[in-house]
Amino acid sequence: MSARPYLWVIGGSAGSFTPLRQALLQVPYDPELTLVLCLHRLRQARFQITDAFLRLRRWHLSEPDDKTPIQGGAIYIAPADYHLLIEKEGYFSLSVEEPVHFSRPSIDVTMFSLIQAGWPRAGGILLSGANKDGAHGLFMMYQAGYFTAVQDPADAEVPHMPNAAIALFTPHQVFPISTLPHLLAQKPIPS
Repeated sequence: MSARPYLWVIGGSAGSFTPLRQALLQVPYDPELTLVLCLHRLRQARFQITDAFLRLRRWHLSEPDDKTPIQGGAIYIAPADYHLLIEKEGYFSLSVEEPVHFSRPSIDVTMFSLIQAGWPRAGGILLSGANKDGAHGLFMMYQAGYFTAVQDPADAEVPHMPNAAIALFTPHQVFPISTLPHLLAQKPIPS
């Protein structure tokens, strides 16, 4: 098996979708990078979320199915009403277990699964949101030795989610959303 790509788990809720979409348009294609977007969504979406990201050039964009292999140069969006798990064998699995913090997909669940899978190089990012989903998962990623970053609460449209993470620990980076494209391209490893 070839070396696994650097994997970012990016979690967000209220106030994160539009800034994230704008940031991703600025991230250069990288075949050694995988982005996993875990965004709180309505169970019955009014539109196909992948349509909002169609202008991303070269990136393979999808909502993964159960057993979809995790590949570099790809952006995966957690499907509505499913938890998205990262498996040690290098593929995704989907779960309909109970919501966590009223959320399915849950950011915490995806981040916990990355740790359990022992993904070799990864980072976690928490963006704007109205509940605390993702705060504990990001803290656990930090404790497991992964790079962690939180949107500056002063810069977030809805600061509750970033504040919940910062209340638990000091992430490696607190950033304004305007610098997200640069952060994603860096693929940082904690020192």
